[in-house]
Amino acid sequence: SSSSCCCRHSLSTGGFDGFRNAYPQHCEASNVCAPSSKCPCTPGFPTALSLSSLAINSDSSDGDSDVASASAEDLSSSSSSRFSSEEGSPAPPMQCPIQILPHLFLGCAQDSSNMEALAQHGIRYILNVTPNLPNTFERIADFKYKQIPISDHWNQNLSQFFPEAIAFIDEARNKQCGVLVHCLAGISRSVTVTVAYLMQKLSLPLNDAYDFVKHKKSNISPNFNFMGQLLDFERRLGL
Repeated sequence: SSSSCCCRHSLSTGGFDGFRNAYPQHCEASNVCAPSSKCPCTPGFPTALSLSSLAINSDSSDGDSDVASASAEDLSSSSSSRFSSEEGSPAPPMQCPIQILPHLFLGCAQDSSNMEALAQHGIRYILNVTPNLPNTFERIADFKYKQIPISDHWNQNLSQFFPEAIAFIDEARNKQCGVLVHCLAGISRSVTVTVAYLMQKLSLPLNDAYDFVKHKKSNISPNFNFMGQLLDFERRLGL
């Protein structure tokens, strides 16, 4: 149960400023639009932040494939340069849910209620990382659900649920069943769980795991509190 979990977590109570002070090596401001700029963003406001070489949107709101075999050795040897070399190539159109690994999919609330898409990908396990979204097909015997009642807020401890979430994903993948990890928009809570899974199962450092997911799904944006918890998880794993 979550109460017996021993994962330590971090709360970034100071928002971005607090996170930046605690982890300056992971944060840098991108281009800032001058008041006279024609840039469509708000004048004078940084448009994005960066986790090392990775762009993270500052908005933490949750308003938010080929089935190729991927070995842990292949993935753990991946570096940021592997993906940055492709930055100049047009990104293929995203088809949701997004396949992250064989049998592991990342998506949003809409994906979780799309029976056609679930059937297409062989998804029978659904990890619902929200406190209030319904488990649409829970009365159908073929589906197995786990719900993690976490809001996308700075005071939420998502890391306490990492062990049971990872075990649930493993159960599905070991049975060669598709598993969908979703929240509301598919950009913060579900992404945090997916990154944590890659870190533990494939021994990927946070930067590489984040980069791997972002390469598959470009609009990810975990809130700063969850990023702090992932950094703490990285330390606990000794990565």
